[in-house]
Amino acid sequence: MSSMIAERLTASNDTSDVLLGGSTQPSAEVRGEEVDVKASDAMPQTAASRGLKSTARQVGLRPASLARREMMIVSKAYYVEHKSKVEIAEELGMSRFRVARLLAQAEESGVVTHTLNSGGMITELSEAVAHHLNIQHANVLEVYGDVPSVRTAVGRAIGLYLHDIIEDGEVLGIGWGRTLNAMFDDLDELPNVEVRLLTGHNAGDKGNSARRLLRRALALTGGPGYPFPAPFFIDDARTANALRREPNVVSTLAGFSRITTAVVTIGVIGPRPISIAYSTLPPHFSEQLMRAGAVAELCGFALGEDGHMVDARLGRHCLSISPAQLQRVQRVIAAVSDPAKARAVRAACLSGIISDLVIDVELAQALLRLPRIRPDDVD
Repeated sequence: MSSMIAERLTASNDTSDVLLGGSTQPSAEVRGEEVDVKASDAMPQTAASRGLKSTARQVGLRPASLARREMMIVSKAYYVEHKSKVEIAEELGMSRFRVARLLAQAEESGVVTHTLNSGGMITELSEAVAHHLNIQHANVLEVYGDVPSVRTAVGRAIGLYLHDIIEDGEVLGIGWGRTLNAMFDDLDELPNVEVRLLTGHNAGDKGNSARRLLRRALALTGGPGYPFPAPFFIDDARTANALRREPNVVSTLAGFSRITTAVVTIGVIGPRPISIAYSTLPPHFSEQLMRAGAVAELCGFALGEDGHMVDARLGRHCLSISPAQLQRVQRVIAAVSDPAKARAVRAACLSGIISDLVIDVELAQALLRLPRIRPDDVD
């Protein structure tokens, strides 16, 4: 099988990172973390570096920013401008050994990342995964790289898959998760469908990406769209129950029965909750879920390793599509990346909710190492 290696590098003129493969990783200083700078990493005293230091003083950058900026300059020259290490060394007034060291540091620190992406699915592996998990379809994307880059590639792939299968007049439900943020990046249009968000607003969604995703979907479909008019989690169960009786929420929950295709992600629970959906829950809820044996999160509800819902009490605090409603949706497509999520994905498939998967190669291989799901295993 022939494959194309898509290796791209984006360089910015500000202090953000350089990367390969389409993901964005904010630098440590942008995230507010402390970064140590060794004496050996100091900027060489060339005209270019003196000018950079002068600019840094004007905008208030710290020395750590200068160190990463130096990696940016060298990486851009090498990966984007395709200059040799000797040429870069001559232009910047440093040794070619220092250029090589800076390039290595850029990869180690995440300033540069690499992704191998053929842009296509591996047919044999896809069929093997679908059979192994007892689902209708699996689509294994031939992509390798760091976690954020692979996540973005899988997100784009599910958008293309959705474009191929959804039809005019359908009702599309969209979950929330980082993988779905890239779902519409490669699309110019979608069939005319109604779009509904499957969960309330999550406090962990700092950038309100679910609402942005809904707006992008409406721009592509031209159809009506419905956000979920309530928060995802409410600490007081009585308040949550009162909200469920609000007319707008009642209408939203009733509208879920009309969904024909849903696109979701699957989160991991335990050994610590790393699902973004649960990232802002009070600690006692997280501990309770782990004690109950939860391994997966799907549209806000927790699943055990056997695919059954775990700790239904959490549902009293959450506003989202219910497991029973999602179970009745004809086609539920999950976009997932990272082999660390294999057990969670298997649990979601055991629930009988997932019909289609879009995943990366390494996750596919991890799933095939787990016990096969037979028809009799699914309720």
